[in-house]
Amino acid sequence: MSDEVERDEYSVVTYTGEDRYRYLARFIGGRRAIEIAKLATDIADMTGVVRIIVTDGGDHIVFEWKVGEGVTFPPLEPPAGAALP
Repeated sequence: MSDEVERDEYSVVTYTGEDRYRYLARFIGGRRAIEIAKLATDIADMTGVVRIIVTDGGDHIVFEWKVGEGVTFPPLEPPAGAALP
């Protein structure tokens, strides 16, 4: 695992509507952030959540889930024509 993942710089944010958001967790490790995001997706329909993101220390989105679409970032499949490592 890289040092980037080990730093406690990740945040989990839920959105319930236009410009309405709530931090579920801030300044936590990457693994824990994804665990919390997964739990939030499991109960999104009961809580009215329509979008969940995980951001890193630079405020970049590293994970996104949307109601009706599922995980939208990172893409589950590479874009057509993308070179694989």
